[in-house]
Amino acid sequence: MSLKSVKQVFEIPQFTFTCGRTLPVRLGYETYGALNETGDNAILVAHYFSASSHCCGRYHDTDPMPGFWDGLIGPGKAVDTDRYFVVCADNLCNVAPKHPAVVTTGPMTTDPATGRPYALDFPVPEVLDVVNTQKHLLDQLGVKHLKAVMGPSFGAMTSWQWAVAYPEMMDAIIPVIGTPKLPVWGGFNPLQFAIKAAKIDPKFNGGDYYGQPEQPTDTLRLCLEMMNVAAFQAGYYERTYKRDVAADAACYQSVLGQATFEDKLDAAVELSVPVVDLNHWLYTCRMCLNFDVSRPYGGDLDAALGRIKAKVLAIPSRLDVLHPWQFVQWVTDRIVWLGGQAECYPIDSDLGHMAGILETFRFDSKVKDFLSRL
Repeated sequence: MSLKSVKQVFEIPQFTFTCGRTLPVRLGYETYGALNETGDNAILVAHYFSASSHCCGRYHDTDPMPGFWDGLIGPGKAVDTDRYFVVCADNLCNVAPKHPAVVTTGPMTTDPATGRPYALDFPVPEVLDVVNTQKHLLDQLGVKHLKAVMGPSFGAMTSWQWAVAYPEMMDAIIPVIGTPKLPVWGGFNPLQFAIKAAKIDPKFNGGDYYGQPEQPTDTLRLCLEMMNVAAFQAGYYERTYKRDVAADAACYQSVLGQATFEDKLDAAVELSVPVVDLNHWLYTCRMCLNFDVSRPYGGDLDAALGRIKAKVLAIPSRLDVLHPWQFVQWVTDRIVWLGGQAECYPIDSDLGHMAGILETFRFDSKVKDFLSRL
């Protein structure tokens, strides 16, 4: 039986972004378990690129799927909610602001000064800004110290940023399928390509498309497909999007026609189109593209990694092309060389990057053991 999920909301009346802009911010969050009297049994879970604060459980018994890490979080599980107080917050510029269970602030939010959506006038956030909103939330909840910060993909990047920005705040971090700065290859595809695709779409209108009769949904679909293809690996696609040459016809009659496996991917991403906003997607792309924990230290990664006092359990996927496991191994080795405590625990799966989200059984025992020794 799944945990009962309840979406809550917190507000920061005046939040100052790293760039210097100050705006009111409103975000959603979910909690599981109970905070102890000393406020030090909390685990912060940071969500991945296209997820939300719904990290486990169900809002309703009839929900078709639980939160994204339900296999990892709950009573008696690796992240035991009978023992830990689990907190997960919606990110700034969450990609799905039209989803009824997402509460976020971003380009689609109404600017109180104009009465219109911010669009591209919204400040460009950094992962550090996401971390700082989470810090506000923890302060409001009475959390004094974190047992751990953890998350997959964007959540792993957030975990690394937490350890560098607030080194005294947590005992450990568990970054899953993520690195302390974005590898350049994953920056080009699918992130930069998504921004370039939007720029050549006349319906994008420089990001000011709210209220237009025609929306840039074709570009949004392309962005969703590029992310989908980059996040998985070849074996998964051969199983999931099989060719059906007996049924294929249109692709042999016209260069613009599609094979059935192409139609299947179109149908898969179409499910997300009604809730995702293109500007929010691009802003999250830019946050990832800009991510580098060493930026405040002049690009000196050793200076950033040397600040980490938390124990590190990094979990990459060996077939991940977005955050290559070799870089994660190098980082953990470097932390140890700098005098810290870090371990790399790579997993094997042809789901590639998405193994860190969809196959928690590959590392749940390791996480449980790691947490038990803190």
